[in-house]
Amino acid sequence: MQLAGIGRVMFWQGGSLWLALIGGGNSVHLHHAIQISLPLSGMVRFRRAHNEEWVDYPGAVIAPDVPHAFAATGLVVANILFEPEGAAGRALLDRYGSNCIAALPGQVVARLVAPLAKAYAADASDAELVGLAQDVIADLSGVRRAFGTTDPRVLKAISHIRNHLDETMSLSSIAAAVGLSPGRLRHLFVSETGVSCKAFVLWERLNVALALGFGGTTWTAAAHAANFADSAHLSRTCRRMFGLAPTAARLQDTAQSFVTA
Repeated sequence: MQLAGIGRVMFWQGGSLWLALIGGGNSVHLHHAIQISLPLSGMVRFRRAHNEEWVDYPGAVIAPDVPHAFAATGLVVANILFEPEGAAGRALLDRYGSNCIAALPGQVVARLVAPLAKAYAADASDAELVGLAQDVIADLSGVRRAFGTTDPRVLKAISHIRNHLDETMSLSSIAAAVGLSPGRLRHLFVSETGVSCKAFVLWERLNVALALGFGGTTWTAAAHAANFADSAHLSRTCRRMFGLAPTAARLQDTAQSFVTA
């Protein structure tokens, strides 16, 4: 079975928030991103194999590459997906485990979802909802939310990456553009951003392509704009990173409808 939801999808550097009314359940799948699943009310259900019983969770942290199926029919759920390579990702996996679906205590979930539920009900801006999602990550990981790098060489590298997402890039080509050796850029980029340059490029490509696709651009054009070979390549990469099938997405009224598989 596929899971359909109607709601809002928001992206930032290294992460995304999928805030939606869930319309069904999905099949067992896995993805590279860490997932934090927070129902605004009620319980979400997970299982790791088709022959296992469903388990109810007040909220959950799903580690990267852990097989799971998800169900929350009729509930509004905030699913936060973000990179495991960063400092917050590493800290969160240290706390909750790197090969499991970890239950979050009900009182913790209630505290985390209260501002999200209020903002959702008030039709808050994307920026406000993204900030709240990032606060959830910071709260659960214990790593204070970063407000960006200040090193001008890393800022120049990030600008170069974002201006050339439709082209093939390597660490060497990015380093040459900012006047650093590949080794120096590798070290500096990780120390300033918490993620590798390679991981940053992939997340930027995905976020740009998904934002374009959900914004009404054809999935083929969205894929090419972020240097994916075609929409199928984008879909495969997105499934691997997020467990989502973006080519099944469509706009409905002012909300965004998406399907995961």
